[in-house]
Amino acid sequence: MQRLLTLCVLCFIAVASFASNATSLDDYLPDDVTYNPDIPTPQQVLGYEVGEWHVRPEQLVRYMEILAEKSDRFTLEVTGYTHERRPLLLLTVTAPENHSNIEQLRDQHLALADPKRKGNPDTAPLVLYMGYSIHGDEPSGSNSALLYAYYLAAAEGEKIERVLKDTIILLDPAYNPDGLARFAQWANQHKSINLVSDTQHREHVQPTPRGRVNHYWFDLNRDWLLLQHPESRARIANFQKWKPNVLTDFHEMGTDSTFFFQPGIPSRKNPNTPDENVRLTQTLAEGHAAALDEQGRLYFTEEAFDDFYVGKGSTYPDVQGAIGILFEQASSRGHAQDSINGLLEFPFTIQNQFTTSLTSMYGAHANKKWFLDYQQRFYDDSMAAAKKADFNGYVVGDETDPARLHEMLNILRQHGVQSYVLTDDLKLNGVTYQADHAAYIPLEQPQYLLIRAMFMNQKSFKDNTFYDVSAWTLPHAFNLNWATYDGRRIKIADQAWQPTTTPNHDLAADAYAYAFEWHHYFAPKTLNRLLQAGIHVRQANQAFTASTSAGDYNFTAGTVVVTKAYQQQDWAKVQQQLAAITAETGVTVHAISSGLTPRGMDLGSRNLAPVKPIQVMMLVGNDANMYEGGEAWYYLDRHVGVPLSMVDTDRFGGFDLSRYTHILMVDGRYSNLSKRDAERLQQWVRDGGVVIGQQNGARWLSQHDILAAEFVNSDEFSKKFPTAGLTFADQDHFYGQRRVAGAIFELELDATHPLTFGYPRATLPVFKDSLNAMVVPEQPFVTVATYRANDPLLAGFAASQNREVLAGKAAIIAHRHGRGRVIAFTDDINFRAFFWGTAKLLSNAIFLADQVTPSLSDEENAAEAAAEAAESAH
Repeated sequence: MQRLLTLCVLCFIAVASFASNATSLDDYLPDDVTYNPDIPTPQQVLGYEVGEWHVRPEQLVRYMEILAEKSDRFTLEVTGYTHERRPLLLLTVTAPENHSNIEQLRDQHLALADPKRKGNPDTAPLVLYMGYSIHGDEPSGSNSALLYAYYLAAAEGEKIERVLKDTIILLDPAYNPDGLARFAQWANQHKSINLVSDTQHREHVQPTPRGRVNHYWFDLNRDWLLLQHPESRARIANFQKWKPNVLTDFHEMGTDSTFFFQPGIPSRKNPNTPDENVRLTQTLAEGHAAALDEQGRLYFTEEAFDDFYVGKGSTYPDVQGAIGILFEQASSRGHAQDSINGLLEFPFTIQNQFTTSLTSMYGAHANKKWFLDYQQRFYDDSMAAAKKADFNGYVVGDETDPARLHEMLNILRQHGVQSYVLTDDLKLNGVTYQADHAAYIPLEQPQYLLIRAMFMNQKSFKDNTFYDVSAWTLPHAFNLNWATYDGRRIKIADQAWQPTTTPNHDLAADAYAYAFEWHHYFAPKTLNRLLQAGIHVRQANQAFTASTSAGDYNFTAGTVVVTKAYQQQDWAKVQQQLAAITAETGVTVHAISSGLTPRGMDLGSRNLAPVKPIQVMMLVGNDANMYEGGEAWYYLDRHVGVPLSMVDTDRFGGFDLSRYTHILMVDGRYSNLSKRDAERLQQWVRDGGVVIGQQNGARWLSQHDILAAEFVNSDEFSKKFPTAGLTFADQDHFYGQRRVAGAIFELELDATHPLTFGYPRATLPVFKDSLNAMVVPEQPFVTVATYRANDPLLAGFAASQNREVLAGKAAIIAHRHGRGRVIAFTDDINFRAFFWGTAKLLSNAIFLADQVTPSLSDEENAAEAAAEAAESAH
């Protein structure tokens, strides 16, 4: 019945045939409505027809501003700004009379998503979130938004006016303006009068960073759940404000493809997504197919793309009573490109996205009652399921570092999930969750399924092939203690958690020294800011107890001490700057009254060594992994305050290495680096530099005898997977089994090692998406962390055969090399910027590298120990 209803409605949509070289607005627009001549066309504002050039964000913004001025169907708001300060727009489009009571209509709609209220699906408005081009180099989406916006403003007739009367359309024309700007500039600057379709033409081959990513080289389509970027935070605020019924996510794929729309592969949907969600998606798909059939377009469904990771735009709505729809258009990656299907031109790609924008809107409207009723039942069913769950909620906490806990709770809050701070200590599974340092997340709230998805710890799956990650468990990412709670009573705050500013702490003016511990996430930023201010700072390589204004305090290894001695500026100015910096970072400062300590080293000890200023460089370019480079840049820039120098690998042989104290090599091939470059880098390390390798960056260091550690041979993994008897049809499953599908593993740390200072436990969750691992060296003292010996998998998919090989292998190794240091990580320690638990390892590798004293030579280590003993014996 629903199928017939949808097809009957769509039969009235007469979509014009479209020539591949069309440049006229009439070639795009359906002719079953009339168009208001008072509404400016894109060509009248931009000076060119849609598809002739790639629209730049500022042009897109201007056109939307003009439509909002000219059409009483539109209101426009700026909901945020990108890293590059481009505005993030949201246009609310509906019938003119609805704007006068828009908040009342929004409230009627939100009542459907609140089980405590009796919303009415018969009278509540349908809400659609129409969003475009979260990958900036997939521009057919944002360019089709020009057409869709014009259609919404100018189309006249009973059909469109009936939709606008009882529908609120939220139009987000560019999910990623910074990336769109980068790609539009690239494509436009290489456009010829005579379009060049050669696939090898420069227009179609972007350098790093590609337009796909935002300012910091992040894939924003992986940030819907994680909310580490302003674009995502603004978008999710809009989503939670309105709780739409449908959200569109327009993408592009390989040039030789056709056109894809969901449903995707049935076996790869998130287990928290209801089956009815798929049926609704299929109903809309019938409308897309009908329109594309009429145009003679090729398309496919259910053969690609998973719906498992809830942090993607097409999946995030699915666990919140909405329908997320992924569209993937074969990309011209410029203005025209050859493909196996013939010449693919930019206007052709835009037309498919525009067509399915219309079918999404009309198809949802034709099934308005079903969508609204489904949304209400979804939240009612969620609350019922929460009441039947075998536990009541989650407890998370960490008394050592408020920053990691607060960031996780803030992510939950932005998604409409309520958390409550514990007001009394609670012991679960041998762990004490301290009052004010832990929170309780009850299951019995409307976002029940989203909560379960955020805390999902699944390890086995019906389908082991993943397009993206298989685990993203938030408390693991933030290295927090966590447990399920099934008790009847728990002492918690009356009000849900809200972010608060850290109160300023006045520093005792007569202090001998000041100290703060290293366990706070922003301790490295505090230290770096002090160094940048020219303040003399020392860092402890062992624990000690000192007398403070509040009594004796036990300081852990890694504690940073600001002494009155050796300052090159007035002590009062030092105190003033310290107070200002720590007020900003939230780090707690202790005032020490004497250099003579009750226990442990005194403050004049050689074990409390001065910290030297740093100058960090990272190798980037087409040889280095763009995403990991962006993650490191983001962390060091935003969370530590380091002005990171980024140098392309093809320039390595021609610049001055001596100005840098640290060089970072993230995952990459580094094929541009020659043998001479490797020798030059090795000499720089021997002269005192610190090189830090991550994933295949570390492997490159090993291959060039800079890192004295051996990587596990790939044969050890492949021989675990016999190939006898396999058929051609077994390929996907075979290779899916062999890869680590973005899982979370557990590391066992040497808690005494300087690179683990500030970590609260001897275990640490780490994100793993490769088979990289190192053989544990026979030489002691250089292995910082290994994968847990007893099955290291915490969450996600990794075949048991791979886990057997990885168990007990080295994940972090650090050693001296001449006067310098070499530090190797086999994993991405700052994955997507939300793995705050491991991110600080990079700061440790920078600020605590001098504390790494062992080399791979017994003779060198013995000589070093003898020299130290001799110095102490004088």
